[in-house]
Amino acid sequence: MAQELMLDVLLSYQNVLVTSERKLLYLLAEVRPGEAVGLGPAALNLAIVLDKSGSMYAARKLDYVKHAVQFVIDQLRPTDLCSIVAFADKARVLIPSGQLYDKEQAKRMIRNIDQIDVGSGTEMLKGITAAVEQVRNGFAPDRMNHIVVLTDGLTQAEKKCKDRCLESNRDGVSVSTIGVGDDFNEELLLDIANGCRGKSYYIDDPRDIPQIFAQELQGVQSVVVHNPRVRLRLSKDIGIRRAFKVKPLINDLGLLTLQERETTVQLADLQKNEMQSVLFELELPSRQAGTYRIAQVEAMYDLPAQHIQNASISREVLVGYTPDPALASVVTPHVMNVVDLVSVFRQQTRALELAQAGDRARATQLLRSAATTLLDRGQNDLAQQALQEAQRIETGAVASAAGTKKLQYGTRKLTQLLDQLPPPAPPA
Repeated sequence: MAQELMLDVLLSYQNVLVTSERKLLYLLAEVRPGEAVGLGPAALNLAIVLDKSGSMYAARKLDYVKHAVQFVIDQLRPTDLCSIVAFADKARVLIPSGQLYDKEQAKRMIRNIDQIDVGSGTEMLKGITAAVEQVRNGFAPDRMNHIVVLTDGLTQAEKKCKDRCLESNRDGVSVSTIGVGDDFNEELLLDIANGCRGKSYYIDDPRDIPQIFAQELQGVQSVVVHNPRVRLRLSKDIGIRRAFKVKPLINDLGLLTLQERETTVQLADLQKNEMQSVLFELELPSRQAGTYRIAQVEAMYDLPAQHIQNASISREVLVGYTPDPALASVVTPHVMNVVDLVSVFRQQTRALELAQAGDRARATQLLRSAATTLLDRGQNDLAQQALQEAQRIETGAVASAAGTKKLQYGTRKLTQLLDQLPPPAPPA
């Protein structure tokens, strides 16, 4: 029988050596829509939140935004709802939520956005709040209820912005974020998207704004599985160290809280033909030779168009304990490839933290180590950026805003290229 959701579970080692020591094991859970996913993409209930502060007039950023939003308007389907909000010191709803029967009039409104007075500062909370209200006006469980926020600067009330988005996500609204230039808080935008089932984008060249809007629209218009999440149930004596979302972006979930030996990771809504995955770092106890159940992985999801909620599929996870070192040394290349890329992300993240704490020596060491791996993987631009930041830090300067963002977003995106990246270089 065809499945609506496919779940694959892979271990870094299928067998571990019988010793008195605890063992480190990686578990990779991958989910993707199945052939029986059903009726296809849902209609949109979309709100677009645009930063119109004074800095958006630099480098023609606002001009590229105009082109991008007009393209979005042209691509909306008859069943889609859309609203558009501009904000600076205050927020104004340019286009209220509804079906855009007169697209030319809507595009004229966007072309004339310069004439809309919303001040010159950056108070993103007001824009988000207005967008949430617009989405609520057209909310329906069988729609893709979604907000896209674009900004190029720091905002007041950052925590309230994040909390407002998380609150709307609990009500069924996802949020994606787009940061332009060097002056926005990337941690805020990444946290919002990661916590709200959305995606986060970094644009260093304003000319890329239309392309990113097109990519985001195509993505949300092709969502076929809503509210996917992965639940891990651990067997007795199995520990967990850390967990990472792996695709579409690497996100460090840190030390997960277990309740009755269970933890659940929320994923973004799944697009047609898209895979998302989670990597768990497990700790196994010593045991006698044999095969043991160490966990169960369950993927849960909703299909609102088919009136299906909390459907699920599960897999039992078994591992062998063996006295044979050769058998225990056999790795799963795909999992270890993922682990390697996550390690690069962790190195640059830790390096930037150490640099802020004043430990320049360890920071530069980690960045250079990350650069070596990136070069082995063919990621020359990212490697050069890591080396440049290492040199800045070593000479006593702080990491550059642009370099930090390029490394943060670039290393998070490495797993999107897994099928295209060359294998790790052999040891010398």
